[in-house]
Amino acid sequence: MRSSSSEEVIDAFVDILREQLAEGNRVEVPGLGTFSVEHRPSTLDDEDETMTPPRIEVCFDPESA
Repeated sequence: MRSSSSEEVIDAFVDILREQLAEGNRVEVPGLGTFSVEHRPSTLDDEDETMTPPRIEVCFDPESA
């Protein structure tokens, strides 16, 4: 596989991964693991009176061997 074609494959994979995660879908890659998105609620730290806003995080669960 030429370098430019391997870059194209990786770019295409990242594009598809981004699209699927943006729609809230899980993406399973055999031999690698599973990508997903999780909603994290806002949190309030009473000690220093700061608030963390709610957010959506991309999570990765590696496939066990």
